[in-house]
Amino acid sequence: MNLEHALAAAEPELTPLAVVDEERMEANLAAMARIAASAAVKLRPHAKTHKSRYVAGRQLEHGAIGLTCATLREAEVFADAGVEDLLIAHPPVGEPKRRRLAELAGRVRRLAVSIDQVELADGLPDGVEVLWEVDSGMHRMGTAPGVASADAVLELVGRVGPARVRGLLTHGGHAYKAETQEARRRAADEEAQALLETAMLLRRRGFESRTLSVGSTPTADSAGREKGITELRPGTYVYGDANQITLGSQRLEDSALAVIATVVSVHPDRVVVDAGSKSLSSDLRVTRMEGLGIVLGHPSLRLERLSEEHGVLAGEGLDRLGIGRRLAIVPTHACTCVNLQSELLFFSATGTRWRSVDAQGWRAARNPAQRDLLDA
Repeated sequence: MNLEHALAAAEPELTPLAVVDEERMEANLAAMARIAASAAVKLRPHAKTHKSRYVAGRQLEHGAIGLTCATLREAEVFADAGVEDLLIAHPPVGEPKRRRLAELAGRVRRLAVSIDQVELADGLPDGVEVLWEVDSGMHRMGTAPGVASADAVLELVGRVGPARVRGLLTHGGHAYKAETQEARRRAADEEAQALLETAMLLRRRGFESRTLSVGSTPTADSAGREKGITELRPGTYVYGDANQITLGSQRLEDSALAVIATVVSVHPDRVVVDAGSKSLSSDLRVTRMEGLGIVLGHPSLRLERLSEEHGVLAGEGLDRLGIGRRLAIVPTHACTCVNLQSELLFFSATGTRWRSVDAQGWRAARNPAQRDLLDA
């Protein structure tokens, strides 16, 4: 991030304030597009990071085939924006979600969901395809690679037919626990092999997976290059964050998102800024990270703790920070930080512009008819 430009862009605004270096963001989009192109795989970014119509449009301009969404709200917002190919990587459980999913299916060209329970396929709206989630090591959702997943997929095919089963999906989220670069690469290999092993068993039993989809910014470069993988679903890469920097999957200079905060209290052992847990993410996904963010231009400072509206800094150089000083903090986790904002201030060499975080929340309705569905 261009620190000087970030602070200048934020100068007339209240803090805390989330800002985006648009030129840096564009470089990140181009870099991931090159990774996908060089591996000859499709790019389906996870839009939960930005939740923005504008950024989604930029990803499509950079060659993405469609978007991955975490919520129905996100999918509805992007369908409104004209995105025709959507994957909701979350199981649609419950009648209200099924009804909203059916309405959404009538408005886009391609729509799929991921599941790891066969019974969830019963009653799926017409036109909605399915990807089966395989657990490649995160132990959140998904069935074990190999026989367990192959058996489940074949049962799924028996219920909905082979045309509606698109293939296999996994998320190598265990890469965030990697202590070394070798461990991160090993997680990427486990992510890819979980799908390839399962797909091979399915092929032997008469079912061909059209899609083998992996997703994780820390593993995208390695997992996507495994022969047979067809799709990448990274999300955080668009902005970067302190988790990625600590992991080594992105560099500090790749950071496109920061929260500008103002020093409001100074003490010999600490400095307090006006950005707390309601503006900065406290999501520490990387166990070896020190602090709750990276203070740009001040490598000796640590963001030690967050209250709702306060961030407490410690470390060397506190005496050089006076009341009113503005600091730019790279959050631990871009996705959760962005979800706390209603707008982001984008800046570039040509000026600044406010852009909405369009798909924030879960329950907001597109129109009165959908409000009836929500309240049913």
